Amino acid sequence: MRRFLIIILVLALSVLDVAAQVDSTRLAELDSRLEMYFSALEAEPAEVKIEECDALIGSATDSLLRQRIALKMYSHYFNSPLMGDETVAIHLTDKWFSPGKIRMANETDLLEAKLFAMFNRQSLIGMAAPEVTLYDPSGSPVTIPVILSEAKDLNPRFSILYFYDTDCAKCKIESPMLRSLLDDKDYPVDVFAVYVGREEDKWSFWRESTFRVKAPSTNVIHLWDPDDSSDFQMRYGVTSTPKMFLVDPSGVIIGRNLDTDSLEKLMDARLAALRYDYGGEEAFALLDKLFSTYGVKVSPEDVMEVASMLESRTLARGDTVSFKHLEGDLLYYLAAKRGEGYKEGTSLFIKDYILSRPQVWRTPEDSLRVVGMASMLESMISKAPVGSVIPKTSIKGWNKLRRKGGFFLFTTPGCPVCATETAAAEYMRLAYLKVDMTALERESPELARELLDFFDLSSLPHIIQTGRRGVIKRRYLSLSEHLLFLREKE
Repeated sequence: MRRFLIIILVLALSVLDVAAQVDSTRLAELDSRLEMYFSALEAEPAEVKIEECDALIGSATDSLLRQRIALKMYSHYFNSPLMGDETVAIHLTDKWFSPGKIRMANETDLLEAKLFAMFNRQSLIGMAAPEVTLYDPSGSPVTIPVILSEAKDLNPRFSILYFYDTDCAKCKIESPMLRSLLDDKDYPVDVFAVYVGREEDKWSFWRESTFRVKAPSTNVIHLWDPDDSSDFQMRYGVTSTPKMFLVDPSGVIIGRNLDTDSLEKLMDARLAALRYDYGGEEAFALLDKLFSTYGVKVSPEDVMEVASMLESRTLARGDTVSFKHLEGDLLYYLAAKRGEGYKEGTSLFIKDYILSRPQVWRTPEDSLRVVGMASMLESMISKAPVGSVIPKTSIKGWNKLRRKGGFFLFTTPGCPVCATETAAAEYMRLAYLKVDMTALERESPELARELLDFFDLSSLPHIIQTGRRGVIKRRYLSLSEHLLFLREKE
């Protein structure tokens, strides 16, 4: 995280300076600089904050100052109102305080830190929501959250987990606000309203009087655990009420410790994200810039490297939505590209990042705009693969070139790229055959259909290279690109 190195160095120098004389003035100066440090990190994800905190703590050689820094950090992230910052506090406990590398102020504080970590580590942002089995008013078991099964792939829904108590003062304020929001917005969500108490009469009255949601797209499932058999308190850190989580359709926690206002903002943002416009000009411009770093010739490995990099910055950090946006943009970008490296890379990308991940691409929007397109592209690219043998035809010169090996150029009149590729073949004095698909469709429609079935001729020109007896050696070639590459090497 290079942009924070200056801050780290300044703080490290401050630590070294203070080490000689620990007094209130020096400590106040250190605390002030730490506050600046927290502000600089505020917009960063938890992973970055954790890395930076570890680096700064490790830079302090004096044990008292290291303790001061670590305690200040723990207090900041434990009390932070920012969703996700509790992850940093738990990490500090696990790495520095619990093993005894740094001491807390007293044993009571250490015990509280350990309990906080124990009750919250299973339900952090980006984690799979823990499954617990509770009971509805009829006594039937219900497992929450509902993770999409194959039967529900066409109707993906978010889950709201709302833990409350009928005697909780804050719940008496939050519950009507939540009900009003759900009625007004009619979100496509399943609300699991979990009563943490044991008084069935109070629970029944609350369901009828306080939380009757009328929105047609919103399902409310009332649950409780009268025997405390589910361990939901530990799994979701329910040490007080109300406590609210938002879980995405794949079962990943995307919001925790929410109130009604923050839930509304998060739901609106996530639903807007589902209507993402793939393949926009801005996304294409960024991908153009990214692929330009690979030079004139882009290889299949380059395509996969880009896809992997996008994954490392999104899905690897628990951000499924951004992963889908970026990889979807890449799919649309690749669909518009010509050339061997892009096309062969597209096939690998589709197999590894789209079709093999039904747990990610599972909404109707995904099926229509991403999975459907990926399947269509894969169907076309799978035609006439390398190693297959092209058929014999009645096209003049075809069978002779097929027997000896050479280049087959499928073109159409009026196509400037076709003209450029043909000129490149002439310039390099290649053994090639130019097949005018427009003329062939007019003169021999049946043969044209046979070629369309065998080769991917969805975009012209299409150029393949064969060896002896018509065995395909390479495909999706760009002779003009190869010529440019040779000239740049000279």
